[in-house]
Amino acid sequence: MTASVPVLAMHPQMQTLFPESPARWNWIQPGENIDATIERHGSDVEILLSASIEKLDKAMLARFPNLRMIASISAGFSNIDLEECRSRGIAVTNAPGMNSGDVADLAVTLLTSLLLRIPQSQSYIMNDQWIGKTPPLRHSLRNMPVGIVGLGSIGRDVVTRLTPFGLNLKWWGPRPKPDVDLPYVDTVKALAEECRGLIVCCRPDDSNRHLINQGILNCLGPEGVLVNVSRGSVVDESALIDALKSNRLGGAGLDVFDPEPTSSARWSGVPNVILTPHQGGSSYETLFAQAQLAQSNIEKFLDGKAVHSSVL
Repeated sequence: MTASVPVLAMHPQMQTLFPESPARWNWIQPGENIDATIERHGSDVEILLSASIEKLDKAMLARFPNLRMIASISAGFSNIDLEECRSRGIAVTNAPGMNSGDVADLAVTLLTSLLLRIPQSQSYIMNDQWIGKTPPLRHSLRNMPVGIVGLGSIGRDVVTRLTPFGLNLKWWGPRPKPDVDLPYVDTVKALAEECRGLIVCCRPDDSNRHLINQGILNCLGPEGVLVNVSRGSVVDESALIDALKSNRLGGAGLDVFDPEPTSSARWSGVPNVILTPHQGGSSYETLFAQAQLAQSNIEKFLDGKAVHSSVL
């Protein structure tokens, strides 16, 4: 067994997910100001708990000279400088696949709300247009072409949830998958041209930054809608805002932003958007399950055993 090990959670609320943490975990209390905590205790930290939304780049990691492990309670790890971790021998684990159902639930809710023109209908009522003006018409969901960008665990759960709606589902990813019984489209551009809605749920990396750009948004057109539950970097946010303001895109549902947290001012006056604060996978049940996996990974690491979900 290892002696007392200093552990820091990058967000104060994260510690509540570990009600039965091992006795050898010596929690460093983050307080309200995490930056001040790091300034005081950064050199003590050996285990860092990440929620995948804070930036753990080379400069931030330098503030933890004795860091041995980063355990993420999320599937994502694009916030972590893996090359720096590799060069320093810092282990990195994540919690893959555990929140895919929750994220898919939100993605489908955003998509169907936009296709059913819920934002426009609410605006219609709130602006007293019901008297003397025809309500906003919409297309039926049945047989409507919808594209899924990325068919990992989230994408597959999206397909499961959307199938009963009778939509005409298609998908794109970096490569076809022989076990997928769904039409594959060769490019994102072609997918956008063929579909009225896109759900973006691909794994983010340097190769797909701004994958959804002005050209793709133009292909979706004024009746098209976009949902992003991947990462903010996958969508050119400035191009998206411009397309919405100029009515070249019908609507957008976003759970992720670039950067995060986003500001209310950035979205003020932008029509037909539904915004949620990166909470797609944040159900009580999933967060506790992810925390349990992170705890198990940390314990196995400290005992010199193979972890369940190693990134590095």
